Amino acid sequence: MANGERCYQILRGRLYQRLPLLALPLGLLEWREGSAPGTDGTFFYAPEAWLHAAVKTPGDAEKVLLHSVLHAMLGHPWLPRRNRDAARWSLACDMSAELLRLRLLGLPLESTAGRAFYACKNGTAFSAAAVYDQLGPDFPVRAEELTAAFQRDSHAFWEKTTIQRQANAGTGEGEGLPALWKRQGERLRPYMQPERPKIGSGSAHQRLSVQDIPENQTRFAALLREFSVVRENRHVSDADFAYSWYAYGMEHYDGMPLIEPLEYSEERKLRELVIVLDTSASCSRGLTAWFLGAVHAILCRERLFFERFRLHILQCDCEVQQDTLLTDLDEFQWYMEHLALYGGGGTDFRPAFAYVDRLIAQGELPQLGGVLYFTDGYGVFPAEAPEYPAAFVMLQYRYDDINIPRWAQTLVLDADKPGRDEGWI
Repeated sequence: MANGERCYQILRGRLYQRLPLLALPLGLLEWREGSAPGTDGTFFYAPEAWLHAAVKTPGDAEKVLLHSVLHAMLGHPWLPRRNRDAARWSLACDMSAELLRLRLLGLPLESTAGRAFYACKNGTAFSAAAVYDQLGPDFPVRAEELTAAFQRDSHAFWEKTTIQRQANAGTGEGEGLPALWKRQGERLRPYMQPERPKIGSGSAHQRLSVQDIPENQTRFAALLREFSVVRENRHVSDADFAYSWYAYGMEHYDGMPLIEPLEYSEERKLRELVIVLDTSASCSRGLTAWFLGAVHAILCRERLFFERFRLHILQCDCEVQQDTLLTDLDEFQWYMEHLALYGGGGTDFRPAFAYVDRLIAQGELPQLGGVLYFTDGYGVFPAEAPEYPAAFVMLQYRYDDINIPRWAQTLVLDADKPGRDEGWI
């Protein structure tokens, strides 16, 4: 077995361990020497030196291989170009494949990826054709940024497939490979469903004012990640296994890898969180529903919670009106669907923090990640900072008028002033 082929099998085997779902698609691509990484649906091309480096530092190489496999599963090498701009079409294919790669691996959407995902219409980010139609002068992320963030492999090998399909047009020949990959692509359908719930769930008659723009979503996700901690999560680790056993099996057992995956992994997630909803008379019911929906969507997409967690949702105006304990995302979904708000008085932030302090003293929140307070900002702040992270989520249209203490961390979302037709708490 050639050195390049052996290195490719190691790289492919490691990716298979992370994503067993792709066992057959990975097996369809054999390695061939090429000037740059990429695929035509028959082979994965890459320089031998690139594969040698990939065995030592596999992180980037795994991204490239998975990216190329997803191109084939999404049918990109065979999709008709018609009169599409070549560079724009290539970028659209890269965006859909790379966003799907992040979804498959459960990785967070950060920086450019997050802004691009939320700039796409809901449910269209994994379709190259749909993304292509949206890329243009009005797209909020520049093409240069998108190319730098999403391009991973060469599409030059696709030209051969296009020429071959044109030559076989009408003969019925050459249709087997695209059809085979199309069947493999069916495995991806569960991961391509929209995960963003309707904004303002339960308040469809109200006009919401928060703009669903990429910057809002990206900043919001980054804030929640700041509250997360690194803990051991017990399950088969998708990222770690012993290379020595893999290589030993490949060499001494006729290509049979020996793999013993770990039964745990260290992950950065949230175990305990407190959300406080300002239910004073000045707060909008529709915006509160939007806030909960946005938090739920980010927690689902980023997979920031452990399988079991403790989420306290407090409702507070000038006193704590309600404390609801949720322990999984299904309970969170039920809470949003049956949202009932209590309050309507003045605004005082101190009772909520005093209540959280009591929960900590009683041992209810030994691993509290932080407190997320959704408010219009007008209220009485505690004189001193709490001993745990706390952030106030506010809206831009009122932020400049608020005297915020230095210790308070804030997330200011771009928003217009609520209209008179919007329901109030």
